[in-house]
Amino acid sequence: MTPLFEEYTSFVFKNRKKIFAVVLVLNILALFGLFRLHFTTEFSILMPQKSRQKEIYEKMNGVFKTGEQLVVMVKTNVDPLSREGIDEIFEIKEKLSSVEGVKTVIPPIPEKFPAGFRLVETKNMSEEQYRDFLSYVENMKDFLNVRKMEDGYYSLFMILPRNSVNPNEIESTLSGYEHYLSGTQYLEDQIFRYLLFMIFTLPPLAVVLLLNVFRVQLGRFRYAILSLIPAGFAALWTLGYVMGWMGQNLSIITVLVPIFTIVMGSADGLHFVSHFLERKKDGESTFNAIKDTLESVGRAMILTTLTTMAGFLSFLTLNSQSMKQMGVLASIGIGLAGVSTWIVLPVILSRVEKVEPKNKESGVFRVFQKLSKRALVVTTVSVLIFLPGLFFLKADLNILKLYKSYTRVRKNVKKIEEVFGRALPVYVLFESENLFDPSFAQKVLSMEEDLKKEGFDAFSMYDIISKLNERLFKEKGYPKILARALILKRLLPDEYTENLVSGNTGRAFIFLNDLDREILVKVENVVEKHGFQVTGIPYIIKEMNDSIVPQQLLSVFLAISMVFLLLVLFQRSFLYPAKAIVPVGISLVSLFGFMGLSGIPLNLITANMAGIVIGVGIDYAIHVTELFRYYGDMEKTVRIASTPVLANAFGLSIGLSALILSPFTFHTYLVAIMWVTMTVSSFMSLVILPKLLEAKK
Repeated sequence: MTPLFEEYTSFVFKNRKKIFAVVLVLNILALFGLFRLHFTTEFSILMPQKSRQKEIYEKMNGVFKTGEQLVVMVKTNVDPLSREGIDEIFEIKEKLSSVEGVKTVIPPIPEKFPAGFRLVETKNMSEEQYRDFLSYVENMKDFLNVRKMEDGYYSLFMILPRNSVNPNEIESTLSGYEHYLSGTQYLEDQIFRYLLFMIFTLPPLAVVLLLNVFRVQLGRFRYAILSLIPAGFAALWTLGYVMGWMGQNLSIITVLVPIFTIVMGSADGLHFVSHFLERKKDGESTFNAIKDTLESVGRAMILTTLTTMAGFLSFLTLNSQSMKQMGVLASIGIGLAGVSTWIVLPVILSRVEKVEPKNKESGVFRVFQKLSKRALVVTTVSVLIFLPGLFFLKADLNILKLYKSYTRVRKNVKKIEEVFGRALPVYVLFESENLFDPSFAQKVLSMEEDLKKEGFDAFSMYDIISKLNERLFKEKGYPKILARALILKRLLPDEYTENLVSGNTGRAFIFLNDLDREILVKVENVVEKHGFQVTGIPYIIKEMNDSIVPQQLLSVFLAISMVFLLLVLFQRSFLYPAKAIVPVGISLVSLFGFMGLSGIPLNLITANMAGIVIGVGIDYAIHVTELFRYYGDMEKTVRIASTPVLANAFGLSIGLSALILSPFTFHTYLVAIMWVTMTVSSFMSLVILPKLLEAKK
């Protein structure tokens, strides 16, 4: 008997009213903290802290004094090239220009066009000028953002903001038209709505799912609710105090923190209540049941809390502020869940006197006893199933595919792509002492030609000048003498010169229909072959993702090292920790193997599941090891441990299944990964680990 556990139990019984009052006050203050929560929706949270691509991108925005552009497709019933249609197009353009934050709106047809060697305003044209206009747009049709479809006419407007613009205001301005938005800023804006949905629906749903799983294990909803209370309080404290009062932002990454806290933090509560009920059913008094429960699983509860925290803290090795933030916040949440279990559950359970008679004992442990006799075969088969998947792993983080196909974001992009064959732009940045020099212009045009051969749509000021040259001077391509190029440059509409040229710096747009890594690499190779730089948020995120593998190796090494060190310190042995790590090693093979076999990409978010798998997966091995050391009998250990270990593994997986309702694809990936790895980890802890522990003598 350990006096420490008896003294602690006595302290709880004597001071339970005071403890209850303190917890009540903490919860009230945390609730007020929820009103101080701030949301961040920028993709910058996915960017590396140090980035060459980020420097290029920021330099471009500084030169052109614009933020990330928005693409707006508007449907009209009137031909945009008719007199009536032209008026409607410029009416829409004026409406968009009036939105706060908009610097420039590039309409689908030019505001001015050259008639001979003078510029004519497109609005209020004479009949003769209108004929010239139709001739001009026919010549420039490759750059005209107007399409006729079976159901009407579609026009593409490009909006360049000063810094940023609220897409909601654009949507409000276009409320009378069928319209579709795209562009990075629009993708970011939609995140806010999705975050609100997630924070208010997914944690409660996770609780409901966990309650049903725990009820099966504990017999009644009452006990299932009790086992979840500490984790629920911890999630509230993390959101209210750490994120609300202390000003930590809620993002698509950190929105997982309360769910992780509830689902993973509930493990201690389940084990505590489960063992308490077992002792009460055996006829022990409430005091002795709490004391003996702490004595048998208290060390394991402390250790599993610390190892799960260690798994999340391994994120600190990453070159991503958002992942570091998530790692720290989640580890705090798990730590608070552990503390809450020790403080809250003894107070609540001290009131429980009568417990229903012992149910018929589950025979599930006998299955694992039989499997354990063939542990080597079971383990070998498990490894061989997942091992081939390691060769199919690929690293990719497509910001468009962060959203599920049913979301409005994906539908908008799909529609724009369907009409215009393109939707999302990246940029080519170039510099020259004389941007209009024919030899330099030819280098850019040559790059564009190579991009078009690869199936990409590229556009720069040199394309317009080339078309003007063909129209006015009957000379194919870009002017061969600088003087003629400068004359034609003066005929360019302001919206092009302002946004394609600034001093000695120019840029071209490349429109992509997807943002997969293979596509980005193909574009980058073509651009760099010609000596230019390609940039844009997709490239910043690609650069982040390309560094994942070496960083992931360090993260896994750190997680395993911290977990192993904690086990050694607690168990004062190298042998027990070495054996407890084996099920986790098999789980890591299943993690990366499953990702390869299922096509789940290795990226900033999914790759770091390894740290979580290590921190959480070791919990089952810890409970088995600690119970074996306490009872000294493997049959009894497996009989007592099997049901709560499986309930916790499946409870965690089912609880996280609430993320299936998330509009983000990577959340669904996390659910699938947790189902596989937690199943493997719990099974290996009950199959191979008992065999290893028995072999110690």
